[in-house]
Amino acid sequence: MKRAVVVEAPAKVNLVLRVGALRADGYHNVDTLFAAVGLCDRLRVERAAAGITVEVAGADLGDPRDNLVYRAARAYLDACGERGGVAIRLEKRIPVGGGLGGGSSDAAAALRCLAGLFEPRADLAALTGIARGLGADIPFFLSPSPLALGGGRGDHLTPLPPLPPRPVLLVRSPEGVGTAWAYNVLARGRGGGMEEPSAGQPAPLTPTGCRDWATVARLAGNDFEAPIFAVRPDLRETLLSLRDTSPLLALMSGSGSTIFAVYRDERSALRAHRRIQPLYGDGHVHLTTTLSGFPALQPV
Repeated sequence: MKRAVVVEAPAKVNLVLRVGALRADGYHNVDTLFAAVGLCDRLRVERAAAGITVEVAGADLGDPRDNLVYRAARAYLDACGERGGVAIRLEKRIPVGGGLGGGSSDAAAALRCLAGLFEPRADLAALTGIARGLGADIPFFLSPSPLALGGGRGDHLTPLPPLPPRPVLLVRSPEGVGTAWAYNVLARGRGGGMEEPSAGQPAPLTPTGCRDWATVARLAGNDFEAPIFAVRPDLRETLLSLRDTSPLLALMSGSGSTIFAVYRDERSALRAHRRIQPLYGDGHVHLTTTLSGFPALQPV
């Protein structure tokens, strides 16, 4: 039995994000196309005699017991009746509050690590069940593919064959966007409610509609952009700056505040990076790529 494992926990972008009506459980129906990208946090998980400890480097996330990684570890150990404990070290590289799913990815990575450390090993269905109780985006990071359609709360997944990797430029604002605030802004933009617009609805997302980058670029869109840009014109300016670099597509990810662009090739992405990076400074611009698979666990 392994004593410790490490794994990279990748960020995600939403290539499409459509927000529907409020559900009875307090969430909203969404239709989204998730894609994992190569900007990653790193987790090291080691078995311990008892208890759960979480050490975080690279960001101040407050009380570790409020961290999704701690909650994921607690939920896994309880669900499996495991009496042993774990010591977790989390190295944060994914910006917090940027719509990149860093906390959700960390939680999924923790679940994968625990499944790799303890016997009997929980299967994917069990891990996904635990994940759904923790957050709507977490199941995506347990998916067998780094490209997936998400419905319901975003946790009803249809894994898709990965598209060929493409360079991605991520630009984050120093000021994050809270998810609850973003939904309130969207509701105000829809006249105080969260019903879907009555006209002009796009065609449903389907696997066949996500078969290549050209088709995805035509579908790309994010319902949060217009209402949030009305309040945060700085994010709109970032998007316009990226669109001026001739990408395949450029969008806000999730509820913000990260704006991203996907490029046809590395040369185009490097040219855009040289143009954009001086405008936003070190630490706010990341050049990465879409992934063709999720990182594997590595024994220590």
